[in-house]
Amino acid sequence: MLKRNRSKRTIGFTLVELLLVIAILGIITGFAIPSLIGQKRHARIVGDAKANLEVIAMGMELRRGETGIYGAPADYEYNIQSDGNYTRPTPDIIPSFTPKGNSKMSFKITIQQGGLAYDTEAIMDGKVWVTSNQNRDLQIKK
Repeated sequence: MLKRNRSKRTIGFTLVELLLVIAILGIITGFAIPSLIGQKRHARIVGDAKANLEVIAMGMELRRGETGIYGAPADYEYNIQSDGNYTRPTPDIIPSFTPKGNSKMSFKITIQQGGLAYDTEAIMDGKVWVTSNQNRDLQIKK
């Protein structure tokens, strides 16, 4: 009968080692995927906010070009309602503005300094996501 000489060193990985690596990769994936989904949502919200604030800025500049000021000093709010429509401020300082995007957020325009300066805020779920001013200095809130 022939006996094979088996060396004490074998080549390859054991089943336990392979299962351990798969388990570790599963744990890492479990932490990474929810984080990536949250980042995607955050990017969508910020993108919608920036686009709408840019439209507001263009409307405000158009108004200033026509009247010499942005408007009477006050807060003007475009608030989202449960049915998806917006309540518009009175007077509506930017009649052509209709918020776009899938992020259901409200917008607040604060006109100050006798109508010569303004700040805007994009608000969703009670949180300010992005702010801007007449110089279009965007600040993204985390």
